[in-house]
Amino acid sequence: MQWKRIAGACLCVAALALAGCGGGEKKQAVDTSKAYLSLKDAAGRQVVLAQKPERIVSLSPSYLGMIEAVGGKIVGRATSKVGTIPESMKNVPEIGFVFNINMESLVALRPDLVLAGRNQHEKFVPLLESNKINVIEFDAKTYDEVKATVKTLGDVYGNPEKAKAENALLDKQINEIKAKLPKDKKRIVIMHATASSVTVEGSRSIAGCVSDILGFENVAAAALKGKSDKTPYSMESLVGQNPDLIFITSMGKAEEIENRLRKDFKKNPAWNSLAAVQQGKVYVLPERLFLINPGLRYPEAVKYMAQQVYPEVFKDGK
Repeated sequence: MQWKRIAGACLCVAALALAGCGGGEKKQAVDTSKAYLSLKDAAGRQVVLAQKPERIVSLSPSYLGMIEAVGGKIVGRATSKVGTIPESMKNVPEIGFVFNINMESLVALRPDLVLAGRNQHEKFVPLLESNKINVIEFDAKTYDEVKATVKTLGDVYGNPEKAKAENALLDKQINEIKAKLPKDKKRIVIMHATASSVTVEGSRSIAGCVSDILGFENVAAAALKGKSDKTPYSMESLVGQNPDLIFITSMGKAEEIENRLRKDFKKNPAWNSLAAVQQGKVYVLPERLFLINPGLRYPEAVKYMAQQVYPEVFKDGK
């Protein structure tokens, strides 16, 4: 049985690859002036949709709430064990997990558009395009990227006004949170802990973006300049900066992460000398909002971080 599954998957991939060979046939140019939609996606690819797509598949659960907000529907989605699946999409056929998409199941749905994550799904793009399936790649980690994704989805589904209204609502909710906060400048660091390492995060991370929205100063910004959203950071640098607040994000088994933190920091005299540690201003951020993209729940992530720092401002829970 296992051999048959492997053989079937190989045949599926082979069929996809052959579909794009075309015996040297040249790709026909599309007249964008007559197209339903022409856009440049997060990967810098020019995507031209000749007609309004009717069968759309989402390879990331993070897009589902945004799709629903602009009045969209899907015919397939990635499986998710975390996050919230809109009620209208719970019974939609699943095509594997985000990082392990089942291409055979995906192609069988006969989609005319696939919504993909730029970093997670780039390897699938050539196969999908060779099978004449349009793909739009998204970056949807920072707040601005989430709003850009909402706008694009509004254009895809033909509801730009709904997208505009949703983005205006997001801005309103976040501005209301910011308006409640003191004008002091907090110096912070965001540490990401796994079972094998501890790094610091910058503005390209969700937590880093949220801290920027709140006007906090990330003391590790210089170390992150020109790098991705995470980089190693020495205890000496942390002690030298001595931030007012420390936020920790983590993914994995709690016991393994606790062991890593204990080994690297909690028994380290330098760690215990930090003002944030001594004053109990070390906050663990929930995975559901700060590691898995919150999408339309970005205001919730902003409020959560603000509540940790200024609990007196949110005494009524609002």
